[in-house]
Amino acid sequence: MRLLQALLTPLLPLLLLLTTLALANPSSPRPSLSRRTLAGISVIDTPIVRDAQAYAKLHCSPSTYQHVMRTWLFGVYHLSHDALLASKVDLEVHAVGLILHDLATNHSLDDPFVSPDRRFEVDSAIAAADFLRNHPDGKKWHDYRVQRVWDGIALHAEPKLALYKEPDVFAIYWGNELDFSWDRPGGEKKGVTKEERDRVLKEFPRPEGEGGGGGPPGVSGFIAWYCKHKPESTYNTWMQAFGEVLVPGYSAVGHRVLDGSLAAGGLNMSQYLS
Repeated sequence: MRLLQALLTPLLPLLLLLTTLALANPSSPRPSLSRRTLAGISVIDTPIVRDAQAYAKLHCSPSTYQHVMRTWLFGVYHLSHDALLASKVDLEVHAVGLILHDLATNHSLDDPFVSPDRRFEVDSAIAAADFLRNHPDGKKWHDYRVQRVWDGIALHAEPKLALYKEPDVFAIYWGNELDFSWDRPGGEKKGVTKEERDRVLKEFPRPEGEGGGGGPPGVSGFIAWYCKHKPESTYNTWMQAFGEVLVPGYSAVGHRVLDGSLAAGGLNMSQYLS
């Protein structure tokens, strides 16, 4: 025993370093995960992913459920075209983060996931984390995996943040974005082909009359509801401009960061702009 201890002691710093590196980049896919084919591509098929899908179907509107499933499949196709990114992504985090990213989008302040004042992305992230912490398998997840799901959902509409986060968060952002940008002129496709896109749309079609980007009223109507019924959650966010243009009586004046600075003593920008 003493001989073994003497041999291992010099290796302890190296073992500690390797452990630290593993925890710092824990998002490697696990090849032993069960799989199935959906929309022409192989996806993971674990209990927590199946239950996340059932949870989304239970709590989301039919059109939102179709959307989140498309985002997952677009995300899987994206990873199939980017082997380096795929090697860094935790496939369960990716699946759960996309499937549950819109849990709090029901337009009702009586919905259990919808708060009166938080951004819908944050409400959805909290709901997804609660799902994980109450799931038999989710209870076994390390905190960093739950946090990656939380971050991916909370930042799924914030490219200026999400695209500089961990690979899981980066990939969750693109899975959602591809359901909108693929159809836009000049929009990002991330390698997803028309044939692959058509497979996804055939499996989980958009509502009739809703094109890429939501279509009318689509995304605009979706956002306008928050500006009207949860205005506090939209000030100083990407939603604010939609409220200013689309919602009668909406005004962020008095709530903007600028207003706080003015109230604190005014701004004299001449010294900075000369």
